[in-house]
Amino acid sequence: MNFDIGFIFQVMGQIIRYVPITIYMAVVSLIIGGTLGLVVALVRYYKVPGLSQLFSIVITILKGVPLILVFLVIFLITSQNFNHFAKAVGWHIRYGDLPMSVLAIIGLSLMATVGLSEAFRGAFESVKQVQFDAARSLGMTQLQTIRRVLIPQTMPVALPMIINMFINLIKGTAIASLVSVVEIFSAATQAASSNYKYFEAYIAAALIYWMMTIVIERGAVFLEVRMDKKIKRS
Repeated sequence: MNFDIGFIFQVMGQIIRYVPITIYMAVVSLIIGGTLGLVVALVRYYKVPGLSQLFSIVITILKGVPLILVFLVIFLITSQNFNHFAKAVGWHIRYGDLPMSVLAIIGLSLMATVGLSEAFRGAFESVKQVQFDAARSLGMTQLQTIRRVLIPQTMPVALPMIINMFINLIKGTAIASLVSVVEIFSAATQAASSNYKYFEAYIAAALIYWMMTIVIERGAVFLEVRMDKKIKRS
C-alpha cells in the first residue's frame, strides 16, 4: 500500500467546508441537552415526587444504550410514524421533507441530556448549605435561590464537564452519517470512494477533529480564567 500524504491535505481541503454543519449540530445539541439536563438535574436534586424517580429510571436506561442504537431507533420510529403524526395534527410536512440533521440533533441532544444532567447534579453538591441558609434569610423564594445562588455557583464547577460534552458531541456527529447527513466523517468517506484511499481520508478527518478539539480546549481555558477572576472579584 502506497501512503499518499498529498491526498490527506487534498481531503482536508474538501471536508473543511463541512465543519460548520458539524459545529452547528454539536452546538444546538449542547444547548438543548444542557437545558433539559439542567431541568432533570434540578428535579432529581430537589427530589420532586414522581418526576424524580421517573427521570432517574430514564437516565439509567439511556446511560446503558450506545449512541449508534439511539440514532437507529430514532430513525426507524420517525421514518415509520412521522407521516401519520403530521397528518393527525394537520401539518403539511412529510418525512421526506425533514432535514436529516434534525434526527441527528435529537439523538445527540439525548446524549447531552444524560451526560449533563449527571454533571449538573454532581456540581450542585459543591454548593454549601450555608449559601442556601443565607438565601432564605434574605427572603428569597426557591426559584430565586436556584437562579441567583445555585446555578451561578454550579456553572464554574460544571464548565469542564460541559466542554468535555461539547467535544464528545463534535465527535458524535460522525454517527450522523447513518442518517445521510454529510458532515466531516461522511465527507471524508465520500472523498475516498473514487480511489479507495480510505486510510488517508480518515487521517484527514482525524486531523480536522483534532484541530477543532484544540481550539475548543483553548477557548475553555480562557473562559475558566475569566470565570475564576469574576468569582474572586465577587
